[in-house]
Amino acid sequence: MTLVTFFFVALIFRIAYLTLAEGENLTAKAIDQWTRDVPVTGERGNIFDKNGVLLVDTETLYTVYVRPVSVTDKTYTARVLSSVLGVSYENLYAKINSKVSEVTVAKKVTKQELNALLDSGVDGVYYAQNLNRKYVYGDFMTQILGFCNVDGMGQSGVESYYNDYLKGIDGYVLTETDLVGRELDGNITRYIAGQKGADVYLTLDSAIQNFVESAVNTAFIKNNATSASCIVMNAKTGEIVAMAQRPSFDLNDLPRDDVAKLFGMSKSTLVSNVYEPGSTFKILTAAAGLESGAVTTDYHLFCPGYRIVDGQRIKCWRTIGHGSETFAEGVQNSCNCLFMDVAMRVGTERFYDSLSLFGVTEKTGVDMSGEGSGLTIGKDLVKTVDLARMGFGQAIAVTPIELLTACASVVNGGKLMTPYILDSVVMNGKTIVKNYPIQKRTTISEKTSAVMREILESVVEVGGGKNAKVSGYRIGGKTGTAQKYKDGQIARGMYVSTFIGFAPADDPEYIMLFIVDEPKAGAYYGSVVAAPYAGQIFKNIFSYRGWAPAAFEEKPTFVMPDLTNLSVTKSVGILAEKNMYYEIDGDWDQNVVIKSQYPEKGSIVSEDNVVLLCL
Repeated sequence: MTLVTFFFVALIFRIAYLTLAEGENLTAKAIDQWTRDVPVTGERGNIFDKNGVLLVDTETLYTVYVRPVSVTDKTYTARVLSSVLGVSYENLYAKINSKVSEVTVAKKVTKQELNALLDSGVDGVYYAQNLNRKYVYGDFMTQILGFCNVDGMGQSGVESYYNDYLKGIDGYVLTETDLVGRELDGNITRYIAGQKGADVYLTLDSAIQNFVESAVNTAFIKNNATSASCIVMNAKTGEIVAMAQRPSFDLNDLPRDDVAKLFGMSKSTLVSNVYEPGSTFKILTAAAGLESGAVTTDYHLFCPGYRIVDGQRIKCWRTIGHGSETFAEGVQNSCNCLFMDVAMRVGTERFYDSLSLFGVTEKTGVDMSGEGSGLTIGKDLVKTVDLARMGFGQAIAVTPIELLTACASVVNGGKLMTPYILDSVVMNGKTIVKNYPIQKRTTISEKTSAVMREILESVVEVGGGKNAKVSGYRIGGKTGTAQKYKDGQIARGMYVSTFIGFAPADDPEYIMLFIVDEPKAGAYYGSVVAAPYAGQIFKNIFSYRGWAPAAFEEKPTFVMPDLTNLSVTKSVGILAEKNMYYEIDGDWDQNVVIKSQYPEKGSIVSEDNVVLLCL
């Protein structure tokens, strides 16, 4: 009797344990054994530009299954599925007659096709909802928006960086079945809805993005370039307004069969790649010189076409020299001798302090994956000749976004802003994340910034930036033409042509960096290859924003004369009479003749054009 009582008490405790401690687990196992679940993918959040223009949304497609044990008329079912979905009747019929528990018939089935199946009365056919990412404009903001993998999770760009906000929560359709998968009579189908992810709003303006995409594509094709790219940023806040690069691809037609191509072209080179900036870096050198007091605007120099530093002869781009110049004229002429002088006057210690302040030795913190960081020679290893070269943008490498952010601080009053691309995240109509401008530190004084704005505006008015000029508007900027290196040596014929510009020049709202990598169509100077496209983008922005031009005097146009076969001296004299800025490609003396020119003879030009003379 005692033994029976013991076993009875033990049984009660076991039942209590299973009910209280393991109840939920056992219930779940029972549901799993007696139901079939079909996933309902949680819809991914949409992506919008700053003005609410839809950039990315989701279209609903379906995957169709067949459970052979639930099919009454296998011949009829196979014929209907074959007809509606375009699958092989013979293959499908064979699968339906096999002993498998479930057959996947087709993926990416449309709502119309699914309705046709449901209306046909076939049994044993089931479906799962799939959500396909749809990029409204195809090859547009490709590297920014990114794409998702086959499971609907972000793999690059905004899709990846903000995946945790965008991704939805999956739901399920549960159907009661027997042990072999047949539906039970009177079964109850339960639908557990998925939850949509949050919507993401970017700082980008799709209208300005369109201007940039068009200009970049034209520059890439017309110059037969290895690549072309551009980034436009709000100079005051760090908000990225537009960003584009070529080559690229359509986000609705991913080259998944070529993984190297897919990930190579999906990387944002404006954020990840480093390059030797050339003359655009002179903006930072000039600002550092003025801010440190190493030079003033009254500084005068003589440029004979070179400087001897540490026993090495370092050329100015104009090998016969610029002669006597003021500080402003040296910037306008992009005179290498000026910037060597400034860097050496500032000295290694203060120059490197300035590099640190400008942020070119660290990541900017932009909210994009794969950001790179600038490269500099170790301060303890720098020789005077290295410092001189760094002054005009050699012997140092930066990412485009580092350079642009640093230059923005030069013209915005000295505020180094963190660039960003996310404006806000909205969930069920409520803003759950909101980004605001963040100032890292101050780089220069407002006084120095005002001087730099004025000087850089003169570069566009009368210097090498003339091709970026838009009549009636104030634009400042600086061109750059940097040689590329291969295997540690200067690669002949390989250049990076750039232009940094900002507007309005007196109170900048927009700042832009335009890059053409390895142009092969003839000209390669930034003043000729990059500046005109920047000017066109600015012109479109002014029109888009409704900014009226100031009163201006239209410059008279004339037919470009034929300068080929004339001596350099004669050609320069003709251009001087027409008040045209010129650049000369190659080493020369007064008797060397011109082999080719840009613009070509017969072109309609004005004094606002920059002329390139090739020897």
